[in-house]
Amino acid sequence: MSLINDALNRARHNHTPRPQGSLPPLPPVEQPKEVSKWLAPAVVIFLIFAVIFVIGWAVAHHSVHAIVTAPPDPEVATKQAAEDVLPIVPAPPPPVVLNPPAAPRLQGIFYSPTSPSAIVDGKTVGVGDHYQQYRVTEITKFSVTLTDVDGKAIKLGMGN
Repeated sequence: MSLINDALNRARHNHTPRPQGSLPPLPPVEQPKEVSKWLAPAVVIFLIFAVIFVIGWAVAHHSVHAIVTAPPDPEVATKQAAEDVLPIVPAPPPPVVLNPPAAPRLQGIFYSPTSPSAIVDGKTVGVGDHYQQYRVTEITKFSVTLTDVDGKAIKLGMGN
């Protein structure tokens, strides 16, 4: 131990303080260039989106332009002018019979706007279901409409 202490004492006595500016300045630390890591992929992605946009715009503009500027077919125009166009008149709906004596008996209605249902002669039915020879065509808050195979509609109310 004494050898170590002797060496430390000698170093302290031989040490001469240096003036403040005697050391050479430290070189500046270079900052890593983070921009170069993301700049190239960002430019490539931007160019891909730009090309896709331009191609889509060109296709859409071309197809609409072709449809708008297409000349009318003269044969079709003369055929339409020659024909007498009659308006389409829908057929009147079949008459609705309210609670006929031989109709099924309505026992209850469970009404909701999305899926109404009713109890007819003890069986639960919904719109579009078949019951005996009838098909359920409408269920409202107060009635059920049944249609037979002939298109004749029967409206059942809670009084039946």
